[in-house]
Amino acid sequence: MPFLCFMVREITHLIMTKLATNSLEGYTQSGPLFQAKTQRVKKLLEKSLASSPIKTESPISGVELFYPTGPFKVTSADMNGVEVREEANGWWKLRERGEMQEGVEEGLARVAEVLREHGPMDGVMGFSQGAALAAMVTSLLETGRSESFAKVTDGMAFPQTFAELQHPPLKFGVCFSGLLNKHAKYAAFYEPKIQTPVLHVLGSMDTIVEESESLALADRCEDGGASMVIRHAGTHTVPTSERDIAAVIQFVRNVYPGGNTTAKKEEEEDVLDMDMPF
Repeated sequence: MPFLCFMVREITHLIMTKLATNSLEGYTQSGPLFQAKTQRVKKLLEKSLASSPIKTESPISGVELFYPTGPFKVTSADMNGVEVREEANGWWKLRERGEMQEGVEEGLARVAEVLREHGPMDGVMGFSQGAALAAMVTSLLETGRSESFAKVTDGMAFPQTFAELQHPPLKFGVCFSGLLNKHAKYAAFYEPKIQTPVLHVLGSMDTIVEESESLALADRCEDGGASMVIRHAGTHTVPTSERDIAAVIQFVRNVYPGGNTTAKKEEEEDVLDMDMPF
């Protein structure tokens, strides 16, 4: 099972998946660092999905993760003087939220390169800036999205790297502490709404990305059957408890035929109150 993961330290992570997996780090992190932080997710995915009667085009032989690194080096100057680790990277250069971001096209091009080399992928997971990127990638791979870009005046052009990419729509996305790029230039990513099932995971004590920002992204995802919002008891982080990860795994299982559950309409519920498969 392939996954694509994107991550940035404290600010952004992103993961993409196919029943093979690709992983990308978030803002101020690197691929290898995110790989170390997602081993528990990988093991629990293998444990659950390998024994599940889900139906795919080919047998599940394991969960494969890919960990690309964002194209932009992050320095302490980019973080208002806050010291950052040597391997800190980002998918684009951070600007004030709501403003036009610098380097989005380059970040997307890096993802397209990974998809071209290792795809097709089944899904994508991301954290913070990486979650924002995960939603954008999910959108770009949907059928008809290029036409939406053509209709937006003064908007961002449909990325050439994705126009040249032969890749099917993703089956799912997972956004941890996600947010959308609100500038009008990026409107076509979210209008019409993203149709792919997307799980939005919010930290109840997150002080970096406000709940309203994550819910704004969730609102741009279609609620017609499988997308949902859940919360974990932590801060601005990817949850690591078996119970929290089980919620993510159950969501992934739901998008495949024979996943042992029926798709749910988008809903908000506390992860701690959910019935878990483990």
